[in-house]
Amino acid sequence: MKALTLSLLLAGFTLAADWPHWRGPTSNNHAAAAAKPVTEWSNEKNVRWQTELPGLGHSTPIVVGNRIYLTTGDEKAGTQSLVTIDRTSGRILWTKIINKGGLPKGIHKENTHASQTPVWDGERVITLFHNRGKLQLTAVKPNGDIAWNKVIGDYLPDRDFGYGSTPAYHKGLIYITSDYEPKGYLVAIETKTGEEKWRTDRNTMASWSTPVVGHVAGKDQLLSSGQLKVTSQDPLTGKLLWEAPHISKSTCGTVVWNKDSVFASGGYPKNQTAAYAADGSGKLLWQNKERTYEQSMLVHGNELYTVTDKGFALCWDTKTGEEHWSQRLGRGGVMASPTFANGLIYAPIKNGQTTVFKATPEKFEQIAQNQLGDDTYASPVFIGDELYMRVGFRTEGTRREVLYCLGE
Repeated sequence: MKALTLSLLLAGFTLAADWPHWRGPTSNNHAAAAAKPVTEWSNEKNVRWQTELPGLGHSTPIVVGNRIYLTTGDEKAGTQSLVTIDRTSGRILWTKIINKGGLPKGIHKENTHASQTPVWDGERVITLFHNRGKLQLTAVKPNGDIAWNKVIGDYLPDRDFGYGSTPAYHKGLIYITSDYEPKGYLVAIETKTGEEKWRTDRNTMASWSTPVVGHVAGKDQLLSSGQLKVTSQDPLTGKLLWEAPHISKSTCGTVVWNKDSVFASGGYPKNQTAAYAADGSGKLLWQNKERTYEQSMLVHGNELYTVTDKGFALCWDTKTGEEHWSQRLGRGGVMASPTFANGLIYAPIKNGQTTVFKATPEKFEQIAQNQLGDDTYASPVFIGDELYMRVGFRTEGTRREVLYCLGE
């Protein structure tokens, strides 16, 4: 079986239950239907294995076959790396240093030098790093060899916050947003060759959101927020399909969608959560003043769920914006995004607490509340009956990270 898995992996085959990029197999933070993860855990309970990670990073791990890939940055060593872990044992198989030196001199205290989740395109793992004032894409083969390396453009913001947007993937293309002052751009790169497919200019405003391709209003749309608007483009050509004004200049979360609408939230300087028609009109359907900034929201059924910056879980009707319920989960800020699995929503907050509750508009119904580590920045990942959590521990001002595989 191991030999078959390896041969399929090397041939570029991706299993239906894989978690190949940011926000999972269908880019909407839903686990596969077969996922049946545990609902209770701790540092000792339901731990199948735990692995100390080299360096630090807020990137969410991806899972392909029997391998886990994640990125790390080591400020002291001046390195940015791709780490490959055996899914069965938790053993680190290899670490590929992508960059040595060239790290930005200053970044936000809530950022790292490896906050971008890697992408699996069926044959190779693609990393994105901010290095030497540029955005750098690197494609790595399953054996650790570099397939190609490409600088896609400058990233020279006027604030020492660092970079935060993760690449999006769709049909052999990878999309990278660079929103900064004095210029910005969104570019599509062919993952097989590293060649540029198309590029569009963005406004000169700092923002950190990740683009995403969703099938909405009958077509694939490349969706992005920030810079006082929500934008839809043709994923294959970059042609503008529609855009709509949004109050928030800066956003960090990923736009979410259902069959005919998209939903965005921010941010800075003003708070707004809003729903827009995706039929080409960009019509504002409803809005409120709630703020979901670093993290992303979640659509399931006819409801939109979020955990706001203040630690409140909220459930709205996607058509009307009517609030079904609100419940405080805890204090300490929110960085990771809520994720759906097996009828439940797993919602981490920054202090290492994860609340598990039912995905239902009827009422807030908590299933469990778990503590793991001292902080959580990466979103949870679900494969079969396993749950993967990347968490941090703090001792006398020093932070280290551990990847957990949780299961009965």
